[in-house]
Amino acid sequence: MSMDDEKEKLESELSALDERARTRRQQSMLVTIVPVLLTALIVVYFAIDIAKKNMELYDARKAKEELDQRLSEGQSKLEQVEKSRKALEEETRRLEDRKKDLEAYLRSQRAEAPAVAGAARAPEAPESVVLKEEGEVPEGLRPTPRAKVITRPGVRALPIYDVVLSLDVPEAQKDSIKRVVYDLNPVFYISKRELVGGEPPSFEAAATVYACKSTVIVKIELVDGSRLELDYDWCRAEGWPQKSQEKQIVVPQSLQEVEKMLNQSPLVPRPPTAPPRPPR
Repeated sequence: MSMDDEKEKLESELSALDERARTRRQQSMLVTIVPVLLTALIVVYFAIDIAKKNMELYDARKAKEELDQRLSEGQSKLEQVEKSRKALEEETRRLEDRKKDLEAYLRSQRAEAPAVAGAARAPEAPESVVLKEEGEVPEGLRPTPRAKVITRPGVRALPIYDVVLSLDVPEAQKDSIKRVVYDLNPVFYISKRELVGGEPPSFEAAATVYACKSTVIVKIELVDGSRLELDYDWCRAEGWPQKSQEKQIVVPQSLQEVEKMLNQSPLVPRPPTAPPRPPR
């Protein structure tokens, strides 16, 4: 065999070896790539599934938070309703007690009133009654409002009334009252809505008016924060030209209507802004 034949034989064997090596590399590459691709697909699938689960978990937590918030709001409203119910029950109880006191007072007055012209005289209603109580108001605390009225001539011979409102408080209870406000009806007393009482124990407040209309709401604040409101019929006090025997009835009118009537009437004078305090 010549050298050329041997060379060709070697080259053919080398070519065959290269071909087999290339085939093996391709097979090895396929064997490597396929598992990697499968693994990547599995990872992507689980990643998508985990993302969906996280989204569902987030939605569930958000829904739970909303439900908890609604439950808290409902519980708060329920507590407010319960407090309102208890307050109404307490107010009803106090009104019932006040009603019983007034009925007992009327019965005692009827029993003690002398007969006049063959008929019993109707009892005179008290000048002040309790409207509202808030907090722990002492059972025996019943201050008595007073009004001192002094008449003096005004513009165009119309009389003017200087009124001093005060509060009679028992000596043992005078330290329990912190503040007193006399609330006049805004329908009749536009510029004198609230009069703040002065120093204890009388808590005096002065006002100048042209007539006695409606009643005065006496708002009493105690030292411990409790509150007491009295409806005082000051028109029955001494000093008015005609002392009222019955409680005044307020005719419903708006502030705009009253101001319009006052502005249109030239005969209605305006009270002074700083009325002189009547002598004691």
